[in-house]
Amino acid sequence: MNIFDSKMKEKMILDLHEVHIIDFGKFKLKSDIISPYYIDLRLLVTFPHLLELVSDVLWEKIRLKPFDLIAGVPYAALPIATAISLRYNRPLIFMRKEKKDYGKGKMIEGIYHKGQYVVVIDDVISDGASKFETIKPIEEVGLEVSQVIVVLDRGQGGVQTVKNKGYHCTAITNMEEVLEVLYKHGRINYEQLMECQKFIIKTSTNTEMKNTKSSQKIKHAVR
Repeated sequence: MNIFDSKMKEKMILDLHEVHIIDFGKFKLKSDIISPYYIDLRLLVTFPHLLELVSDVLWEKIRLKPFDLIAGVPYAALPIATAISLRYNRPLIFMRKEKKDYGKGKMIEGIYHKGQYVVVIDDVISDGASKFETIKPIEEVGLEVSQVIVVLDRGQGGVQTVKNKGYHCTAITNMEEVLEVLYKHGRINYEQLMECQKFIIKTSTNTEMKNTKSSQKIKHAVR
């Protein structure tokens, strides 16, 4: 069976919601925005069968393009990247949150060589800004980011932001699809559906406006 069969993806979404990895309420995001939903894929470590399923789904995307190394964004994506590395026997590297002031003082753990291609894996993407915190140190040591793959797109324009910087970026699923599946199976009501959809439209529009202003500033500076 193709892992991207609609029923398989639907099962994944329902299972993630069942254990509250996908949850609804009022949640403050890193950007200080209050969101009506929250996705915490760090909880996957408690559910090996779900961690395995998510890693299989990601692998079906990763394997379509040649690469040398897998890099998990700390900390949420590290278990996912490790699961993929173990299941498919592919080398793994990971970024530290801070540079060591002892030993070799490395920011990146693992063995790598200049010019190798890296797949960056993360759990979710919002506005996309945090992805560059991982991409930058990877490129600084001479590695090349061949693709950025995330489990879920929150719908705030992040995938397009990363693409606009010249990187191949893919999300396995997105909040619109998640909401559609959960509403279809009676996991959320109509009011929740509408609230979440309005939030997606609002935050996506705000991101597009920021990107447009940023682009205009660059063009003005060039002139």
